[in-house]
Amino acid sequence: MKIVMALIVLGIATAGAAWLFLALRKFKARKAFEHEREASFVADLLKNKPAPSAALAPAAAPKAPPADPLAAAAESIRAALAAGRGADAVKAFLAFVDQRTKLTLEPPIWEGLGRALLAQGSYMEAAWALHAGAALSGDLVSAQKRLVEVAARAGDAGQPQNALKLYATLLAKYPQSQYADFVRANMKAEEKKLPKG
Repeated sequence: MKIVMALIVLGIATAGAAWLFLALRKFKARKAFEHEREASFVADLLKNKPAPSAALAPAAAPKAPPADPLAAAAESIRAALAAGRGADAVKAFLAFVDQRTKLTLEPPIWEGLGRALLAQGSYMEAAWALHAGAALSGDLVSAQKRLVEVAARAGDAGQPQNALKLYATLLAKYPQSQYADFVRANMKAEEKKLPKG
């Protein structure tokens, strides 16, 4: 009986040692594979790494502003909006508001500028910018919506004169507008808010 027990214990020990040997071998093989895969990944990253940009070089000269003041204003508006500085974009725009038709801005820039103007309560300028952005992108329905939106905001802000001007602009530019009846009804409501005198 002792011999049988000894053989069983010896068999279990041998099986355990064999299992441990195989597990250790698999572990080493998996570690080697993972190391090789990581090295390959790092090599690919280094191979595909972009070359240092000349713009990032410390000796790079800052970009000179355009010589044309309107082009400089347009660039300033773009940069301010991209940086989330709507007030700076508004300031740059208002400096050239009398020449706004000569400013060359993309529709999304007009939209962003219009929203910044609207936030500052410059309703007439906001309506112009928002309308210009939608009209330049060829979306005349959105252009009309922008006029209605800003007119309503001006009316809510206690500026019925500006609301009436914007509603009248919409009816003059788009006499067949789908919003015409709505606009006429709102004009009557805004006329009641005008000071009597």
